[in-house]
Amino acid sequence: MMCRSMNMLRWFLLVSLWISGATGQNYFISQGDMCTPAVDHHCPNDPLAVTNLQIALITDPKLHLILRPDGIWGNDTEVAVMLFQTTYGIEPADGWVGLSTRTKLDAVYHSKPFSFQTQGDICKEVDGQECPNDYEAVRNLQIVLNMDHNLSLKEPLAVDGLFGKQTEDAIIAFQKAHGMVQVDGWIGKGSKRLLDQMIKGLVFPQVPKRYRTVSKAARNFRPRSGRYDAFVHSSGYPRSYSVYKNVKLLKKATRNNTRIVVDISQQRIKFFVEGKVAIDSPCTTGAKHKIEPNTRTYRDKRTPPGHFRITEKIADKRSTIFGKLYRNGKLVWRGDRRKYHGPKARYVGASLKYWMRLTSSGIGLHGSKYIKRYPATNGCVRLPYRVARTIFKFTRVGTRVKIVP
Repeated sequence: MMCRSMNMLRWFLLVSLWISGATGQNYFISQGDMCTPAVDHHCPNDPLAVTNLQIALITDPKLHLILRPDGIWGNDTEVAVMLFQTTYGIEPADGWVGLSTRTKLDAVYHSKPFSFQTQGDICKEVDGQECPNDYEAVRNLQIVLNMDHNLSLKEPLAVDGLFGKQTEDAIIAFQKAHGMVQVDGWIGKGSKRLLDQMIKGLVFPQVPKRYRTVSKAARNFRPRSGRYDAFVHSSGYPRSYSVYKNVKLLKKATRNNTRIVVDISQQRIKFFVEGKVAIDSPCTTGAKHKIEPNTRTYRDKRTPPGHFRITEKIADKRSTIFGKLYRNGKLVWRGDRRKYHGPKARYVGASLKYWMRLTSSGIGLHGSKYIKRYPATNGCVRLPYRVARTIFKFTRVGTRVKIVP
């Protein structure tokens, strides 16, 4: 009876291992060692295994690495492995991807199947062009562009999941290099089909929960009616783009019976009327590390938690710090004007519709079309335009605002 139980246990463990391997969760443990060859030892350094190792390392938010996933074991990869080992307490931190390091890699980087064709389009967000620019899809696109030898990028793209000018230029180079008819910086059906052919065998680690977004079909700001408790327990909450709006309760709103709560962990804002939730909307708060477009340095831009009051309201405010500088009609600077040291130029501040100031340092609430489901601003709290307009209407200078971490 004992033998049967032991055989059943072995069978269960083998099946479990096979299932884990089929889903990619035990990828690294099944590969050979990776290391710098020496006289007394040799590592296979399989190119596909090295590529997936490099992908895992550059997508780890704790490491902040920029590394080209070229499948070649070199000094940069070895140093990155040492950083991984140091970060996760693996000893010795020798840059050798052996059993203990591979076990930890599988524990940290749970992978899942990925297909570009099942994602929404990726493009520049301008009027008339609607692309979800899903964090995971953009992140994986940046990885593939970095490993495409046909592009000869001067420097690897930052794998940050954010669609910007550098990523758009790399897409245009990608489309030209592969002879695509449409060269427009837009990842649509044709580009996604080609990308899917290129990612066979690649393992993309899952995105951390705080960065996950929902499908394009769910990305809208149309209010949902009904019971608030049902809204909160609906699929995808709080990470969805859905907005809850209680019209009857809003009719009772005055400038004296309202307050606001911003939840940084959920990336949502709640507007209370008479102590009840009248609006529950997605918002975007300050990023922990945000790269400045010109200096390429990372700054801490987190929205400060605490208790505040609205100290200023302007329906159509222009930023006095962030914007664009033009000389002779040509854009010469984008970002923080204080860091511009060139010749005199015309400044145009960024639009901050329905501005509600909270701090003297420039933190406030305002409307925006760039609503992400993860922290991404310079410190302010972005709201969908319609939500910002409603909150602006029913608040006053002095309205209480609570920001919770």
